[in-house]
Amino acid sequence: MTLSNPASVTINTVAKSLPKINQDNYGSEYLYRDTTSELRLKIRHSKESPKAGSTQVNRHNVELTQTIFATSTSPIITRQAYLVIRGEYNDADLSVSYVTQGLVDFLTDATIADILTWQS
Repeated sequence: MTLSNPASVTINTVAKSLPKINQDNYGSEYLYRDTTSELRLKIRHSKESPKAGSTQVNRHNVELTQTIFATSTSPIITRQAYLVIRGEYNDADLSVSYVTQGLVDFLTDATIADILTWQS
């Protein structure tokens, strides 16, 4: 199964359609661009080499970058958010997904607002 193409990303209630622009080496890149900004979504998969006495780790990275282009009155602005999911090779994907969903559920609008004001 593959992810949908185009990918849909909603920022501040505005949905953007990001067509896939590249796919290689266990990863994909999606891009939306208009005259004022761009959204770039990257999804990458890799296997971390095992350290002594441990098992191999599957690593999945999802990264979203928003760039607001510079104007005559304001500089370029880049915003980025990403999530890394790591699970041992011999662990069940479903179990890894439970932990990942726990983090996603924790990151409510209120929690994100607190984190952005340096609360911990």
